[in-house]
Amino acid sequence: MPAVSSPRGSYAPYRAVEVGPSRWVSIAGQVCRQQGVAMAGQCQSEADVEPARRAAEVSMLNALAALRVACDGELSRVIQIVRLRGFIRAASDFTHHPAVLDAASAVLRTAFPDQPLPARSALGVSSLPDGAWTEIEIDAVVMAG
Repeated sequence: MPAVSSPRGSYAPYRAVEVGPSRWVSIAGQVCRQQGVAMAGQCQSEADVEPARRAAEVSMLNALAALRVACDGELSRVIQIVRLRGFIRAASDFTHHPAVLDAASAVLRTAFPDQPLPARSALGVSSLPDGAWTEIEIDAVVMAG
């Protein structure tokens, strides 16, 4: 699991709210950064799906790293990932957004094999921080600590 990067703006990397006996945790957008450097690129055609999928995996791992911090280091406290929002830097005529985000869903399936997959949105955008391929946000319900 990668280290959690510091925010590059005026926001919190996560926010947790008590909801009954559990907590709702929202993870701020995590781009596909490895060792502080964004994996830069843009989906122009079907040929770009594979590198974008790798970027989506890295974005998801970064989101899970932030979630682990929100869970005091214990991902076993995650009851369910409820929502996944994926932003893909893409040309206006690119149409393979679901295929890119399937890689992020696969990371969740591996991390939480007994949980159902979350609701998901796959959005194409014209730019992301540092020219990154992908950015991912997740919302989760976790056991209160």
